[in-house]
Amino acid sequence: MILRNASVFVDGKFIPSDVTVSDGVFQNIQTKEEGTTGLEKQEEADSYDLSDKIIIPGFIELHSHGCVGYDFTTSAPDEIEKMCEFYSENGITSILATTMTIGYDTYKKAMQNIKEACENHTKGSRIIGINMEGPFLGASKKGAHDTRYLLSINEQKYEELNELSGDRVRIIDLDPDLPGAIPFIEKYSKKKVISLAHTSCTYETAVTAIEAGATHVTHLFNAMNGLHHRAPGIVGAVSDYPVNAEIICDGIHIHPSVMRLVFKAFPEKLLLISDSMSAAGLADGPYELGGQKVTVKDGKATLDDGTIAGSTTTIYKAFKKCIEIGIPVEDVVLSATLYPARAIHAENEIGSIAVGKRADFIIMDKNYNIEKVYSGGKLLVSH
Repeated sequence: MILRNASVFVDGKFIPSDVTVSDGVFQNIQTKEEGTTGLEKQEEADSYDLSDKIIIPGFIELHSHGCVGYDFTTSAPDEIEKMCEFYSENGITSILATTMTIGYDTYKKAMQNIKEACENHTKGSRIIGINMEGPFLGASKKGAHDTRYLLSINEQKYEELNELSGDRVRIIDLDPDLPGAIPFIEKYSKKKVISLAHTSCTYETAVTAIEAGATHVTHLFNAMNGLHHRAPGIVGAVSDYPVNAEIICDGIHIHPSVMRLVFKAFPEKLLLISDSMSAAGLADGPYELGGQKVTVKDGKATLDDGTIAGSTTTIYKAFKKCIEIGIPVEDVVLSATLYPARAIHAENEIGSIAVGKRADFIIMDKNYNIEKVYSGGKLLVSH
């Protein structure tokens, strides 16, 4: 398959190019500045003129709990597949199934269900691992996590959950203030990504955790102390140290002004996520998250006490929101593709359009509307 004359996102910028895809990978990327290399002689039946179209890598979602009425923590494998179909319709080609603090037996079943869904996957986005958000979180910044099921740092329980998943956990979210957190980070950061999450920790504690091996921060600004000029907290640590930070760009979790500020301050560290719950893709109304009642009104999901309970957005909506409020499109693409891949050490396979990498990509019109989504060179979605 040859995709001709598109504006292709290569090496952090849009370049007019011809792209050849075969055997599930990008085989050739011929930029117009370099002239041609005989691509015109290829079989015309597999050649497509994409003049006035844009090609970007497939979106990578590192943090989503659910959509279209389902949740990774409570859904059966066939329901998870329905979620993956929705994700792919919104440009996501790779996703981390994100779990939620819940009763331990339910958590164990969730890991088994995700494992089965991965082993029998046939439709939609690929699940490339698990983001284990909870139960090792702080009660003071629990957000929508149920206090009854929060646990102290427990290596044995983590090991059991990971084993049930088939060793699919890629991100472990934890509060660095919990007893035993720093030794846990030192031990497991050698194989897994450790994310600082749902914590009242100080800047100093965050730095200690980063020096111990933490490389990730869960939904920056949310479920943590805010940035203060004498107490910079995790936000200050993100600015000072080489860590990645998730950011929910739905216009609800973070004010657009703050979104613009951090994209100016450290764009190369930001990872676009949705943190979506089961209401994503559906209408306002009553839902559930982690066993707790959630009400969605005007697209905002809250618990009965008004606490924000995840989002109803998608990476695609967040992508367009960022562009709408004036963030450079190149920064937004990177934060939804290459940077998430790099954050979980998958950048050699996915996250960019480069020779030899898996052919996960989106074809868009000039207004960034999705037209087609491909995974491994195979068409997933055609709008």
